[in-house]
Amino acid sequence: MAKKVVAFTAGRRGGNCEIYVKIALQELKGMGIECEMIRLHECDLRPCLDCPNGPCYAKGPDACVLKDDGPWLAQKFLESDGYLLAAPVWSLSPCGVVTDFRDRVFGPKMDLSQMEVHGIPEWAHGRAMQRPGALISVGGALSEHWTSLGLATLYTTTFSAQTNIVDNVNIYQVADPGEALMRKDYITKVRYLAQNLGHAVLNPQKDWENKWLGDLDDGEACPGCHTSLVIAKPGRDYVECAVCGRRGYVALDKEGKLKYTWPEDNRNRLTMMGKFDHVREIERHTAERYLPHKDEIQEELKMYRQMEEFTVKAPSKQKAK
Repeated sequence: MAKKVVAFTAGRRGGNCEIYVKIALQELKGMGIECEMIRLHECDLRPCLDCPNGPCYAKGPDACVLKDDGPWLAQKFLESDGYLLAAPVWSLSPCGVVTDFRDRVFGPKMDLSQMEVHGIPEWAHGRAMQRPGALISVGGALSEHWTSLGLATLYTTTFSAQTNIVDNVNIYQVADPGEALMRKDYITKVRYLAQNLGHAVLNPQKDWENKWLGDLDDGEACPGCHTSLVIAKPGRDYVECAVCGRRGYVALDKEGKLKYTWPEDNRNRLTMMGKFDHVREIERHTAERYLPHKDEIQEELKMYRQMEEFTVKAPSKQKAK
């Protein structure tokens, strides 16, 4: 059976984002991989309601209380052997449909670490697995200054399902219709990205985790996710990668330029052990901080839930008089 890559694009129909996706899929098809492309803006996709103990946890995406294309998108992901996501940057970050896509398709119900700890639900048998993936962020700004949250946000779709990103491309200076075709350098990068993704799909193995197949000399700070968005706080001699959480130590070289030292780390957000740590910290929080005091807050909680004096209903929710 042929391997399949499903590409999700959040760009306009026929826009620059879609052009890059189609270039990548052409390359993957040439490698003998079956390809599908889904335009997220053409999907009926409503925001996640974050139902406590929602039916999707036990019964799978098809049990979602929202009857739209969300379950179909989740099934498309589960049927795939590789994942490609591309989105345009609007205001520092991708357009809003990416957030709805992430929250509806992924999240706790798709959390591979939880499944390994608590057991794989019946609906996920044979389909809950680590997959290789790739990301393409497309911005029109003349510098990365206005695209800084593009790739970082796309990465958030990959954590729970343990989609191992083997390559990414952060594109900028591509704004006007068809301008993607003028940038041969980016076309080459996207083709290489597709070849790397195709190699990972055709050679399935569990340890694609932390295996980067892209450019090793890309100038990015973090050697794990290959982005440069870091958290720096006064008084520290280290930074934390805002995407994967890896810690790097900071110094100046002889020319007074910033340099990092990144120790090996198998517990960052891109690893299963990092996710196990997160599962455990959530369980400890509930057991140690919340449950001992749960009964104390019930009356006050009821008061705030019933408080509606400040609420203004949207016109669509107002009953006709």
